[in-house]
Formats: sequence, C-alpha cells, structure tokens
Amino acid sequence: MRSWSPLLLLALPLGTLSGAAEAAHPAGASIPDAATIDLTPEGLQVVTDILPGLLPGDIAVPAISDGARTGFPQCLLGGYEYEVSGVYVDFEVASASIVPNTGRLDLEITLLVGVNSPSDPFYLHGEVECIGTSCDGYVDPFYATVTTELGLRVIPDPTTGEPTLDATVGDLDLSYTLTGANIHLDNCFIGTVEDVLNWFGLSIYDLILSLAAPYIDGLLGDFAPEIETLLEDTFSSLQLNEELDVNGILLAAQLAPSDVAIDPNGVRIYMDGSMSTDTVASCIQEYDPSSSLETATDPPVLGSAPAGIPTGYHAALNLSDDFGNQALYSLWRGGLLCYQVDEELVGFALDTGLLNSLADGSFDDLFPSPSPMVIQTRPAVPPTLVFDGDNDLGLNLEQLGLDFYADLDGRESRIVAIDIDMVAGADLEFDGTTGNLGVVVDLGTDALTATVTDNEFKPGTEAAIQENFAGLFDTLLGSLVGGLLGDLSFALPSFTGLGLTDLALEGAGDQGDWLGGYAWLGTVSYGAEAGGCDDTGGCSGGARAAAVQRGACCSSPCPWPWSPCGAGATKTERRAGQGRGLPAGSAQGLYPCMPPGSSPATGQLSSSCQV
Repeated sequence: MRSWSPLLLLALPLGTLSGAAEAAHPAGASIPDAATIDLTPEGLQVVTDILPGLLPGDIAVPAISDGARTGFPQCLLGGYEYEVSGVYVDFEVASASIVPNTGRLDLEITLLVGVNSPSDPFYLHGEVECIGTSCDGYVDPFYATVTTELGLRVIPDPTTGEPTLDATVGDLDLSYTLTGANIHLDNCFIGTVEDVLNWFGLSIYDLILSLAAPYIDGLLGDFAPEIETLLEDTFSSLQLNEELDVNGILLAAQLAPSDVAIDPNGVRIYMDGSMSTDTVASCIQEYDPSSSLETATDPPVLGSAPAGIPTGYHAALNLSDDFGNQALYSLWRGGLLCYQVDEELVGFALDTGLLNSLADGSFDDLFPSPSPMVIQTRPAVPPTLVFDGDNDLGLNLEQLGLDFYADLDGRESRIVAIDIDMVAGADLEFDGTTGNLGVVVDLGTDALTATVTDNEFKPGTEAAIQENFAGLFDTLLGSLVGGLLGDLSFALPSFTGLGLTDLALEGAGDQGDWLGGYAWLGTVSYGAEAGGCDDTGGCSGGARAAAVQRGACCSSPCPWPWSPCGAGATKTERRAGQGRGLPAGSAQGLYPCMPPGSSPATGQLSSSCQV
C-alpha cells in the first residue's frame, strides 16, 4: 500500500462535486472548455506598459549627400551639392493603449520623435556655384501616431500540429505632426540651403522627413513581430503538456487553447484539457468506474466577478469542476489514497489502546495489554473539490474506509471498520513581494462524519466510536497533514518582469462550480524571468533575455556571441558606430547587449538573447 500523501488536500485546485449525475467523462478524455484565461481592459493596459521597453532609445542615421559639378572651377558652371551627417532619431512612447473591441484589439501608440538636439545637432552643408554654407540643425520633438488592429486565433502548430495561439498585426497606419516650424538650422544662410535643396526638388522639411521616416517605418516593421510575440507569450504561458509526478503517480496533464473570444469586456482564451494516468492501483480496481463526474456548466461571463472580488482586476483564470474532478479521479485511480497508517508514519506507537479511546474502554478484555496496530485505507469513491465553501478550496471525501487491524488469537484480524465523510479546506496565501503561494490548512473535523461499517467483536459500541472518532482523526493525521501542507509553497513565475502582485480566489459561475483566480499584474522582481544581474555583474538564469527585451540591460560581459555597447558613449560616438548607450538618466554601469549581426549604427536590442 502507498503511504499517505498530504498533497491530496491541495491536489490540483480545480473542480467541485455538484451532486450525483449520470453523465461522466471517460478516463483520460479531453474536457472541452476545461479552463478559460481572461485579460480585462485594465490588464491589457498593464501589458501595454511593456511596449516602451521593446523600442530602442535612438537610432543613428547614415550620412547622405548628393551633388553635381562639384569642385572648382566646375562648380562655377551651375555646381550644387549637399551633405547631411551626424543624424540620429530618438523615440519615446508618449502613450500606448490596447483596447478590446468586438472580434479584435485596437492598438494605438503615440511616439514622441526627436531628431538630434540643440546640444548635439546634426551637420548640414550646402553649396551653390562654389558658394557654400554649413549648418547645425535639430528638430523639435514631434508626435507620430501608429494605429492598427490586432487579432488572436488558434491554429495548428506548424511543427507539432498541436493547437497554439497565433497573434496577428494588421497594416500599420502612421501619421505625423511634423511641420517646418519644428526644424531649426543655425549658423548658415538658410536661403542658400533652400536653393541647393530646391535644385534637387527638395525642401528642408522634405529632407528631414525623408531621413527620419524610413527609420520610423523600419522601427515599426520590427516592432510588429515583438507585439505578436508579447501577446502570444502572455496567454500561452499557461498552456500545459507535461507529465507530473504526484507522490509516485505519473499524471499526464494537458491544457491547450481551443478558441478565442474578444469583446469590449476583454480577451478570453478557451482551453481544452485532460488529466489522466495509465495506472489503476490494486486497491482501486474493484471500485473504479473508469470515468469522472461530468457536471458541465457555462464558464463565468467575461468581465464578471463574484461579489467578494474587488473591481479592476487585470486577469482571471477560471477552472471548471469537470477538469478538477478528472484530475482528482486520476490521482485516486492511481492509488493516492491507498496508504497504511502505522508507527513509522505517525511518529509514535500505534497500538490497540486507540481502540479503547474510541470505545470508552470496551476493548480491554480483547487486548489486556496494548498490541501493535495498523490502519489500512479503503477509498471507495473518488474525492472531489468544492469551490463554494468557507475556504478557497475544499476537498470532499466520501466513503473513505479505515480498517483497524491487530493481532488477535495469533492471526491479524480486522477489529473495526469505519467510513468517513468530510470536507477538508485549504486557503491560499499569496505574497506579492516574493511571488510565493502558500497553503493554510483547515481540516474541518467539526464537519467530519464517521460511520462504523464493521464491528464484529464489540457490537453496541458503534455510537461511542462514531462520536469519538473526530478527535482520533486529528490526533493521527491532523498534525501530519496540517504540518506538511502548511510548509508547502509554490514560486510563481514572471514574464519579462511582469507578474502577479495580488491574487484572490472565489467560487464563480451560476452554480459556484468554477474556481475563479482573479489577479492583479505589475512589475515584479521575483521569478526566473524577472530580469536582473547577479553578484558578478552578469545575468543569471533567464534574467538576461527578459532584461534585454525590456531595455534594462545587464552588466558586461554579455553572453557570447553578443557584444556590449558602451554605457558612457555620447550620441556622436554612437553614431560613429560605437554602439547604443543608455539614455540619459538610466542606471549607471549597465551595458546593453547588441545581438550578433546587428548594425552598430542601430544597435537595436533583441528579445532573443539566450544565456
């Protein structure tokens, strides 16, 4: 027999028993709409706040020039030339929003675009018939607005054929507010420059726009895949296809997207899932129905929440009772409740003196002196979880048989058999600072019901045994289960520095048979992808990729084959190809990592950095 596992009380926080039902899911069957993942308009805005970290701070523009009949004396015969160098374009996200609409997401990003500055101008030279002039120039920051539509759908993965979430970005609509009044030229004859540019069919406005526009367009072209990846990863992080080992029982766990719904209340990803095991424990075979309870009901309405949940939550994970019941059925089927309680397990001598405690001394004549005893479980019914009780989660146990064995007249005999029915509770406590999810146990022995099913040796003591059993249960298993579960905690992950800052659990749906996890998101320091530097100045784990993606880069050295860019470089040095440094005011001593094959003139960061 398998020893008792306290993990059962936590199991998987899914499902509830809604009452007897004829419908059932065959063992291992995929359950439609096993879970839903929701992102509210408020949550979409939090995700949108990541977007500025995906943009480079500035991009260097290669010098351009043109001319005809240059050099003396040819320039006297209608010679013209011009040159523009030292240009860089700064980008800053002034505002960004992703707004859910019917069947789509509307993205709008307003960029504040600058071309050089008064303290770091570009160089402009013009010459007409051997008469030249040179200018220092810059452009006041101007606004560029980008709008597009985003789509989400479920498609087969090209490699595996498994369903996967696919995000699409529509055509980008770009508009400017740049005017001639934004352009400043100093220390030159403006008329001469205009004459030069007019010769080529240009104006100063045309020239500056022609320099900046391709880089803005190119930036947005590179930005679109980043948005797609951000949306896909935000939702797909909860996709599951793993084999879990729960106290030696191998549980095949699958959760995959099946459909997407978008309306003004937010985005919902529907997930199909299954929990199964190929093993049928010997202690379960005579009881196994080869199916789990089916009580299919509609998930909670997108954007809704139970009365106890504060408004303004960012995301919700709704888990159906069918999915939970299947998970617990599979664990039960694999023998998780098949265990033996003995001295080794409880840590003290387990003997027939406990029978006298149960029956007010009635077993004294059978056992004048205490004899060793064991208790064998007899789990006849799969457990289920309830969501609408006093605790966050409740484990409903019915007909959990306990058989008390001791040596009587030279042979091991079953002295007493008891069936217990109870609901044990657990509350989950989340620490938004550390990302740990802890468990506080409530065994609920006040609601425990014990029924004596076999009492061959001392008939008539059933009432006393049933009345006294709750105290015995707590003595035998309470401290063990409560202590072990109380020490359990789970470290939640983060994504590009974004993670849970608060979490509330509540039964949801019209019948309270869905578990709703309502989350608030924000920038966090915990998790494998929280982004940061280790004690040596480099990045550890998945931190570098996340930090690079956000633009919050780690100390040199960068992982091969990436190369560091100088944090102290001026914009002029960066334009000369010495890499992209940090914007003014950034943390000192940090170095952006430039991907292999990228142009030193742009030094654009990539989200694909891997250690």
